[in-house]
This record gives sequence, C-alpha cells and structure tokens, in this order.
Amino acid sequence: MSTKRVNSGQWALGLWLLLVGISQQARAQQPVQQFMQLKQQYPAEKAVYLDYRQELTVELKGDSVQVLARHHYDMLHLAGQSDMYAPDQVYSSHFSRLQKIEARTLLPATNDYKALKVTEFKDKFEIRPGIFFDDARVVSFSYPAVAPGVRTVCDYTVRHPDARFLNPFYFASYVPVQHAELVITAPRTVRLNTKQFNIPAGKVTYTRQEKGNNVIYRWVADNLSAAKRETDAPEASYYVPHLVFFVEEAQINGQTRKLLGGVSELYSLYSGFVTGLDKQESPALRRVVDSLTVSARTEPEKVARIYYWVQDHVRYIAFENGLRGFIPHDAGRVYASRYGDCKDMANLLHEMLRMAGVKSYRTWIGTRDLPYHYADLATPGVDNHMITTYEPRPGEYVFLDATSKYTPYGMPSWMIQGKDALLALDGKNCKVVSVPVMERQRSRTVDSSVVVLDGTTGLRGTGRLALNGYAKVRQSYALDGLNPTDEAKLVKSLVERGNNKFFVDKYAVHDLDTRDQPLVVDYEYRLQDYVQRLDDEVYVNLNLDQRYAADRLDPAKRTLARTNDYFHTTRTRTEFEVPAGYEVTYLPANTTGQDQMLGFSIRYERKGTKIIQEKEVFVNYLMLEPAQFGQWNTVVDKLNTAYRDAIILKRKKA
Repeated sequence: MSTKRVNSGQWALGLWLLLVGISQQARAQQPVQQFMQLKQQYPAEKAVYLDYRQELTVELKGDSVQVLARHHYDMLHLAGQSDMYAPDQVYSSHFSRLQKIEARTLLPATNDYKALKVTEFKDKFEIRPGIFFDDARVVSFSYPAVAPGVRTVCDYTVRHPDARFLNPFYFASYVPVQHAELVITAPRTVRLNTKQFNIPAGKVTYTRQEKGNNVIYRWVADNLSAAKRETDAPEASYYVPHLVFFVEEAQINGQTRKLLGGVSELYSLYSGFVTGLDKQESPALRRVVDSLTVSARTEPEKVARIYYWVQDHVRYIAFENGLRGFIPHDAGRVYASRYGDCKDMANLLHEMLRMAGVKSYRTWIGTRDLPYHYADLATPGVDNHMITTYEPRPGEYVFLDATSKYTPYGMPSWMIQGKDALLALDGKNCKVVSVPVMERQRSRTVDSSVVVLDGTTGLRGTGRLALNGYAKVRQSYALDGLNPTDEAKLVKSLVERGNNKFFVDKYAVHDLDTRDQPLVVDYEYRLQDYVQRLDDEVYVNLNLDQRYAADRLDPAKRTLARTNDYFHTTRTRTEFEVPAGYEVTYLPANTTGQDQMLGFSIRYERKGTKIIQEKEVFVNYLMLEPAQFGQWNTVVDKLNTAYRDAIILKRKKA
C-alpha cells in the first residue's frame, strides 16, 4: 500500500469537508472562508486569536474600590499541531478571585458552529519552582475535539477586591491576534490613568465615551503578530505592546481618596505594610547582634558582619499569600525560624542593623525582569523585590540583598543592577535612588596555565582559575552542595578548552565560602589531538579558550535584544614551554579590537624558552539592542581572525 504526503493546507481543507459535509459546504461557506483566509495569512502559525478581550468594571463597594474583570478569548485553530493549545489554565489569588468560568469548542455546523462544552475543571493550588507557598490557584481544563478549523473559546470573570493590584493588558500573545480590545467602565467620580509601553504610534485606537454616571474607556488593536521568543531575550514586558491602567483617586462615601498616581501614593501603601513591625525586640536576636559587632572596628565592618550572618543563617524561601506577599514577618520570628522570603530577610537585616546602632532603610525594588521606573509607573507592578540599604555617607548607598547568598558586601545582587530603589526614610518620607551597574573589573575571571607538548599532538598543563564578583557568585551557587561526581563535571566545564578531548586529571577548589576572596580552582589537565604537525613544523594555537568565536548575531533572524547578567572581564595567561630541539619561526602579532559592548586584546612575548600569551576579553552590556548587532559582529569577526593565528615551531637541524 502506498501513501501520499499532503501539505497542511490540503489536509486541513479535507478535514473541513469531512466535518461539514459536501452537501452543506455552501451553507457553511463563511466559517470555511474565514479559516482558509487566515490559514493563508498565517501559513506558519498553529492558531490565531480572533478575539482577545477584557472588559473591566470599576465598582465602589463600601469603603473599597473593586474591579470586576470579564475575560473573553476566542482562538481559531489553523494546523494539526494546534492540539498543543487544547490544555488551558486560568489563575486566581487573593488579589484576583475567580467568580465564573465557561469554556467550549466550536465545531463547524450547518450555518455557523456547534458548541461542545468543557465539563471538567480541576481547581488546585499552583506549585511554582522556588516558591514554598503562595495563594495562587489554577483551574485547569482541556478543550475537546481540537483540530484545524475549530474554535476554542473561554469566558471567565475575576473580581479584584483592591483596585490597586491590577495586571497590565497585553495586546499581543503567543499566537497572532486578529482583534484585541480592552474596555474599562468606571464611575465619573473615579479618576483613571494609564501608561503605554512598546505600542507603536497609531497601532492602538483609543476612545472615551460618557454614558450616564459612567465613563467608558476603550482601546482597540487589530492584526497583531505573535510575540517573538528568542534565547536570552528580555522579558515580554520589554517589547510586547501593553497597557498599564490604575485608579488614581475615587470618591468614596463623599470623600476623595487617593489610591495611586505617584511615588508618594505608592509609598503610602507600602509604608502601611511595615508599620507596626518589631514592636517588641527579640532578646535572642539582640545577643546575636552584640556578639557579631563587639570587636568590629568600623561601622561598615559591623554592617558586613551582620549582612553575612543573615546570608549564612537564614534560608531564603519564597512565600506569597495575599497581603502576606507584601507584609514582612517580625525580625524575631524570622530569626527563630531561620527562614524567610526577601521581605522577611530585608526586615531582619534592617532590625539587626538598628540594634547595632546603624541606620538603614527598608527598600522596595524591581528586578531586571521588569522594565519600569518609579518616575514612569508608580504602582505595585513596578517592583517585585525587597532589600535593605545602608548609607555610610550622605548620598552613598550600599545595597544589601541577603537573598543573594554569595554576593559580597559592597555589590548589589546582579539582578537589581541599574534599577530604581525606593528607600523608606521614615513613616511618611521616601526617596528613589539608582542602583549602580558594576564595572567589568568587579567580575573578573583570571586563568593562568603552563603548558607543554604531550606526545606528538597533545598538550599537558597546570592551571589556576580565579573568579571574582558575579562570576564567583554564579559558580558558587552552581558548586554548592554538589556530590563529587557532579562537582568534577562542573569543574571540567569551567576549565575546558581546545577540543572535546580535554581531560582534568586533578583539581582542588578553594575559598568557596569566603566572600571577600576569589573562588580558586587549581587543576591539571591533558588535551589530546590538538597540535598540528606538517613535516618538521609544529603548529600550536595558544587560543585554547575561544569564547565568543561563534557569537555572531544575524539581525535578519534575530529581532529582539539580548540580555547579559553582568559586565565582566576574562584574562588568560598561557605559558608555553618550547620543546628542546625546536625553534620559533613564527609568532602571531599583537592585536586588539573593541567597541562599547565587546573588546579584546591578545599579546605575545618570548621569554627564554617560553612563549607567553596574555589575552583579555571583556563584555560591557546588560542589554544588547538589535541596532548594535553590527558593531558586535565587527569585533567578533576580528576576534575570530586573531583566534586562528598559531605559533609555528620548526625542528632545528642537527
């Protein structure tokens, strides 16, 4: 029996004819035409949202401002692989309480569609990696009979009991969107504000309509492409068109109440979360603080000792449960339990510093997962983290993130570099300051090795790898708690070079837990089948580590920026012992190349019977924009040229 392969469009049309019947094709022409039109418009897509809609109603309930949100999502399936979208989920929590949910598959029928309802919904707490507990619940279900040509529709209603905690509206999604619409209906006595992000001019249409005692705000966008997804790209909020909306003020019981709008209103909310903490001092915690600081000679030394103690003795465990996701526990309780989330650890550190006579500030901050600044957006969506800030001198700040276990005193955790920090000066006053980006020399990797020929085509060497700053932080986390087998694999990946015939014969790790010292790995290695020989000449490429050699970025294929965790510098010193009986007939020239984001220098020196190569490569960006790809590639090309250059040895004539 023979088979024929048909393309997806032919297969999908055949399925349609099977579903509706040839005799009924004319009467079902509208759904068929829509399917075939969109199939042609999006040949590479598995599905498309026909309607992507949220309708919100702002309600004044007693002394609160609430929001009732109705969600409607209508997806048309275009390809056989779209059954991956059959499973679906709806989330809820203390701040977004699910009221009602309906879901159905629409099968083509005589004139329109026939509904096949979802009958089984599973409701349970969501378990997320790295989260010990939160109050998020997820309702899971699966659409029946998903196939090309059918539609899956979900309608659900969520009540937000506090209008200050609302989610943005994203116009685009993981599949194309034919029609996206956000409608907000609010009483005239409610003042609404919005902020737009990544929305091209003219792409979203906005209208405002007054109707009775209400105002209806509407935003509409059509024909949106699927949101891009690329390796090392920033979070979607950096590039996907979205609208953040919030209630600035409302008339409640005849009184004007400010909810959000500026930093002062946001801080008023946040300061309420920490008012009343630590009314009673913990004697046990006081004894710990006294023992830590008794011999400290300076205030910064006191701060560093307390900071390291919290890092070492309090386990970070994320905990989110309604307002508990914003309100820290008392320091005494966190000390007694020896675990807590970011706000618990920040408050513990703040209280311990107070006991030591050091002034510090509880600090709210957004990690680099969020693109917002307090000056642009002062809502709870602007930040997602809490730390402690110490001010040794006026205007000089040390950002202490105790959740980052291996980050040394004097460096912020890598994920908050360049972000705004909201400092709680007192119960009513706050200040926004910027977290610096650490210069590349703070995260320095230095690799020094001595190599000799091993046999005819191999190398043998001893080396020392020293990691500083964020480079050490990252590898300390990776090494923490590994068994000997996994540790050996990780060390090999750290020092590996040349080719895949690289073997570590012996190694030792030093200063893993000493934050103020580099992480050091001493190692001995063999590298087989690396040296090239031609007649009486030997070619040895001392560029054993060729990082970024394959790192050209094609702007025709990649359209999103690329993120990098931190600026860093890698220095490599390689000493090659010229074997007896050989002379050096060619030594590569020194070369350099750099722009703002990437740079390198490679230098060679003869010293007795040794050839010494000194190489430095640096990376100097947190976000590499597509407009910078050309400059990046220019340096990568020059680096590759330098990498190909090898020293040439020739056997001396007898």
